[in-house]
Order: sequence, then structure tokens, then C-alpha cells
Amino acid sequence: MKRLLLTLAVLGLCRMVTGQEPESFIYKTVIRNTTGDPIISKNVSIRVIIVSEDKPETVIYSELHHPDTDQQGLVSLNIGEGADKNGDFESIDWNTKKYFLKIDTDITGGSDYKNVVTIQILVVPYMLPPGRLKKPSADVLEDKLFLSRKYAGKFIEYRHTGLSTFNSPNIVWIKTTMESDFGKISAYGKRCGFSVGDNLYVKRTFYNPGGISGYWVYRIENDSSVYYRLTDFQHDRKVAVETWFR
Repeated sequence: MKRLLLTLAVLGLCRMVTGQEPESFIYKTVIRNTTGDPIISKNVSIRVIIVSEDKPETVIYSELHHPDTDQQGLVSLNIGEGADKNGDFESIDWNTKKYFLKIDTDITGGSDYKNVVTIQILVVPYMLPPGRLKKPSADVLEDKLFLSRKYAGKFIEYRHTGLSTFNSPNIVWIKTTMESDFGKISAYGKRCGFSVGDNLYVKRTFYNPGGISGYWVYRIENDSSVYYRLTDFQHDRKVAVETWFR
């Protein structure tokens, strides 16, 4: 018989919770404002949503949490034990399909939720004695190694750097209020649809089409789902884009 060990790919580190078969798993993360600073010692609102790969617009399960952040901005949630539940957490069959966890927050403690991250829940077989199969468990902690989305500042302006030759790549250089950290961010595109003042984020997504090995895809996006794929080499800073997530 097998037990399911949930790991939140891209964002978290996981370890088994021993003892009785749990009906929830623990999610820990640092709550930050739009400039990337941690929200310290404050009550915040968090909406947790679980969706499946085949129906990403359909909410399978959701719940609300209203934790207080600590002195580092950290919160700890027991997923499956929140308030205002919608759906049956215990009935989810983690073996049948891919599931994703969406984390929405309102740092003022209200209900104006903004999506912070959407990450795949990986189901990893773990051998246990018979009769211990049904529910997943994990202790998930945010870690820089697995970070999937980073705040990159507010949009200021862009310029197009593509050459005039027919087959040259179209690249835009995007300037943000965090240029001192990222430089001018280079992405593929003939133009840029961001508006001045938009909050921008650099994001990476792991693709595993063959089931054995995979690769990261990087992009820059705003809160309105406008995005552009980043160049693997960031020309202004002369670094590989993957170094931003180390």
C-alpha cells in the first residue's frame, strides 16, 4: 500500500508528517507587499484554491484563512482545515490526475484577493503499512531554490531592440522600478502591453512532457495576465535568467 506525499513543486520543500493519517497538509510562506517587503505582525487574508489540469477554471476545493504574520512575515496554514470551505478536501483522489494549488492574498485582511502563485501539486509514492493510503500530508516551506514568482517592480517603459533584418528576433527591453536589481529585462515581443505603474513579476514554470526530464520556461507578467516570455540570457545584466531564482 502506498501513502501520498504531496510536494508543492517550484515553491516548497516537503517532509512527511508522522503519526495518525492527517486530513490536511501544512503550507508556509512569507507574505510580501508589492515592493517585495515582508508584511510583519499583521492579519492577512488568504484564499486557497485547488484545481485540476484538465479543468483549470473549475474550483475543486477552496477555503479561506486569516492568519497573523510573524516578525519575518511568515504564515503557516493547515490546508484542508480552513474556513468557508467549498468542496470536499478528503474526497480528492490525488492519484487520478494532476492538481494545482492557487494561493490568493489580501494583505489588508479584506477580501480583495490577488493571485500570488499557482503551483503543481506533485504526488510522490511513499511506502507505508497497509491501511494508510487515503490522504496526503506535507509540511511545505517557501524556499528560494523553489521560488516560482518574484516581484520585479512597477513598469516604467520599454524599448524594442529587434533588428530590421527579416528573420531577426523581436526583443523588448523592459524597465521597472527595480532596475537596480534586474537591469532592463529582455523578453520576446514586437511591443509591450504593460501599462505604466503595473506590478510586474518574473515567473518560471516547469514543463515535463516526457515524464522523465523537463525544463523551465521563464516569463514576465502583470496582475492582468499579460505576459511575455523572457530570453534565457538577460542581455543588460549579462546573466542567465535562471540565476534570478537561486
